Amino acid sequence: MSPEIVEMVEDSKSIASNNRDGGIHDVYVAVGKDDLDVLKWVLDHAVPPGARVFLVHVFPAITYIPTPVGRLSRSQLSAEQVKVYINEEHNRRRNLLQKYIRLCNEAKVTVETMLLESNATAKAILELIPILNITNLVMGTKRSPHCSRRLGKKMAKGEFVKKNAPEFCEVSIIHEGKKVVESQEIEEPACSTDLASSPGRAENNTHQSDWNFFECVCFSGKHLNRKSKP
Repeated sequence: MSPEIVEMVEDSKSIASNNRDGGIHDVYVAVGKDDLDVLKWVLDHAVPPGARVFLVHVFPAITYIPTPVGRLSRSQLSAEQVKVYINEEHNRRRNLLQKYIRLCNEAKVTVETMLLESNATAKAILELIPILNITNLVMGTKRSPHCSRRLGKKMAKGEFVKKNAPEFCEVSIIHEGKKVVESQEIEEPACSTDLASSPGRAENNTHQSDWNFFECVCFSGKHLNRKSKP
């Protein structure tokens, strides 16, 4: 039987207040489709006894939905069709996160999961830091540490977050299971490839919010969905 899911409507202040009740050594880990190496590094090197791991997964807002006749906007479909697709996406995300949750369970580390709806991943994570008072954040990168970006090239998401995070938040970048040190980021010649995973221009503006604190799901017993007030 799956755990009970309880939905609550809360504002950012109450979410932040709840988070500060936890330990200051909790580690927040941004995870996508293939970040097991990032989480393994965290469990081996960054989680002190008694600390929790928060898995942060950012997913894009649903504006178009695939159908047998092609991708259609939400407005072209019935409310029931949209609801079915949203439920399918929710189940896909839940299944995706299970591999990370299992890894934490095997390490006997308490794990909770936060899902953020945003089309600007790096910006959403940056805006989450002061809301939850995050002091330890870990992100992965597919870009080799021996390849710094060329002048005019977009930063990778982790690089962008690390550069713009507040001073109280330590941001660690992991590449292929190893922590990237600053000397690796700046001393090596640039790569010629502009990775598709780099954040868009919208993520370079941290003053406007375009993400929703869509759900905060606790997988350590009871699932808790939190939605921001409109």
